[in-house]
Amino acid sequence: MHRALHRLLTPGLALALVTGTITTASVVAEPVAPADAASNAPWVTPTRPPRCTTTQINSGNVAGCVIIATSTYPENYGWPTPPFPEAVPGTVLPWVDLAKGSSGLVVARVQAALNANGATLDTDGQFGTLTENAVKAFQAARSLPVTGVVNQATADALGVQNTTFSFPPPGWNWLGWGYNGSPALAGWEANLASNSQAIGSVKKGQFRVQADALPLFEGFMAEIQARGYVIRGGAGAYVFRCTASTRKDCAGLTRAALSNHSYGLATDFNTVENPMRSYVGINGATACATPMLTDMPQWMIQVAEKWGLYWGGYGWSSGCTSPTQSRTSVTRDPMHFEFNGSPEQARAILRYNVGGGACFDVASTTGTISEHCLLRNEVPAADTRIVIDTDQPAGATAALVNITMTTAASTGYVTAEGCGAASGTRAWSNGNARPGRNVASASVVPLDSQGRFCLYQSASMHTIVDVQGFFVPSASAPSGARFTPVTASRSVDTRTELYCSPDSNCAPGPVAPGVEVVSTSAAPVDAVATLANLTVVGPATASYLTADSCTGLVPGPQTRSNLNFGAGDTVTNLAVVPSITSDQGVQFCTYSPAGLHTIVDVQGYFAPAGEGGLGFTAVTPVRVVDTRQCWTDPATLVQRCNQVNPAGSIVRVRAPAGAAAVMVNLTSVLAQAKGYVTAGSCDTLVAGPQATSNVNAVVGAAVANSAVVPVDASGHFCVYVSSTMHLAVDLLGTFSVSADLRFVPVSPVRVHDTRQPS
Repeated sequence: MHRALHRLLTPGLALALVTGTITTASVVAEPVAPADAASNAPWVTPTRPPRCTTTQINSGNVAGCVIIATSTYPENYGWPTPPFPEAVPGTVLPWVDLAKGSSGLVVARVQAALNANGATLDTDGQFGTLTENAVKAFQAARSLPVTGVVNQATADALGVQNTTFSFPPPGWNWLGWGYNGSPALAGWEANLASNSQAIGSVKKGQFRVQADALPLFEGFMAEIQARGYVIRGGAGAYVFRCTASTRKDCAGLTRAALSNHSYGLATDFNTVENPMRSYVGINGATACATPMLTDMPQWMIQVAEKWGLYWGGYGWSSGCTSPTQSRTSVTRDPMHFEFNGSPEQARAILRYNVGGGACFDVASTTGTISEHCLLRNEVPAADTRIVIDTDQPAGATAALVNITMTTAASTGYVTAEGCGAASGTRAWSNGNARPGRNVASASVVPLDSQGRFCLYQSASMHTIVDVQGFFVPSASAPSGARFTPVTASRSVDTRTELYCSPDSNCAPGPVAPGVEVVSTSAAPVDAVATLANLTVVGPATASYLTADSCTGLVPGPQTRSNLNFGAGDTVTNLAVVPSITSDQGVQFCTYSPAGLHTIVDVQGYFAPAGEGGLGFTAVTPVRVVDTRQCWTDPATLVQRCNQVNPAGSIVRVRAPAGAAAVMVNLTSVLAQAKGYVTAGSCDTLVAGPQATSNVNAVVGAAVANSAVVPVDASGHFCVYVSSTMHLAVDLLGTFSVSADLRFVPVSPVRVHDTRQPS
């Protein structure tokens, strides 16, 4: 970039792009239709569009205008501040007068000193008319002879000395064209991002600029190549150097002379066909009417402007707005395109051009909440904390939710937490994501006074949250339900039993696509919800399963789900399902578009407080056992550290004092063979194959599911593993006679989905 531009051309959808995943193809928008789109004739005497207003730039709609830099320094409008190769001072020499035409580091020091006394110069080391006028103004203010020459007296008044300098400084290696790769630039260059795939003729990883500006350049280059313009020899972007109109090695200059290439905000291509040249008027005509050498048509420049990029062909310093503007000379740089807006404005332009994804609130590591909007095809990045508003009833302090993870870029996890300050690796999890899988996990999450919690994701992925009910103090929900645990029982297993449809027709499994009725004989007739572990086995196709009351579940595509699965999977998830009483007892229904086997293990039910039962206490989740670390068996007091649990072993866990049942998240980690995990009271859980299960283990993966587990008289509960694996147990809450929170079920409702545009 040529800083002289700022002397002529002085001139954010706050879309916090969290480095999510966007492909180059997704960045390409529909091409604009310029006035001369049919013409590929080079635009040799261009007329520059009007300058974009702040309103236009912030809206992202910048086709037909140009974005002009608001400052000599891009860091003044939001970009990072680069280092600079400052010369190392040496010996003080006798003063040498400086006048118009002088140049060098001492001139730059004079300019900086003049700026400290009220001038507004570019500290570029070039002593021109503006510097001369500033010297005269300073001399007049200090009662010095007004000559415009910086003599010894003026230099003393400015506090400037003539000093030798060592250059380049240590850590800076000049390559003849730039300082790229110098040790002094290691931290700076880490700010830059490269194209993740080829952009036409531009090779993968070849193009490096600021991450927020990268999609604009990608979109521009992809679109012009798709329309026939050929980029030859790649595209040069990041080069750490000073401007081409100064010394490129920056010797004797200040950071005001840094090129926009150093900032990662510019690109040059097809340099032979589009050289940087100074043009003069011909036969007394204005220099703006002198044709420049370029192969770029007008439509191509209009595409650049749609993407927010300024074209150097309009000229630097005293550039030309049209061929009729009077100029004796003009420097044009048609190879050059640069972005002169802020990071926020770059995101606004990108969003306008490619369309938008979902918008939602995010919480920073310090707890600051702001809106964040995804681009089309963007996936929320790792370390994102999304604020989930549950639309809770008055007084609710916890919610029962189903969290679904999809399109994960890598293995990872989600953690439901408060929205205050939080950072680093989380101490517990509410679900584990796997690439190429849709994984659902039910959980109880504490809510703040506004009915919110934050969902942290350790990997890039989409997340979905369906609310199934709330826990509310008895004073706010006197008719709320309390929980009664039961010894887990298998209510349905279509591998060995008949399944029934709502019309009372029963048939052997697998269940055909549609609605299945589930009866729960253990619940009293006035039960309002059933706690059950739902398992699908061997589905014919990838799909989902939704559970709800039989009156609320209408056949057809659903707006929420409890389970997601691939063809042939065995997948489990906990659910609290609204239930109604019929002639066959307490029932709920499930729906799936896929044919599959279903297994339903009932763990308890929620009924009006008059039936007795247990109240709930939500706790800040805590990991109580992780066999990859050290843990102590509470009965034997034997400690084990990073010892894998053998197949058929039982892990004993101490429950909080007074708990009659606990809600936990169980995670099978690195199973060595297919198997399952079953949790129960230590009094009832015996060694050997179990009749029910809570988690279905996957070889080499982390698989989680929540469970409500009865606690035995000694205050313990137990977890059985059928195959060799590690086990993690996170405590989410407790049920006890004295606890006050009551459950208010709702027909499941989707409150969050990052896949859906706002």
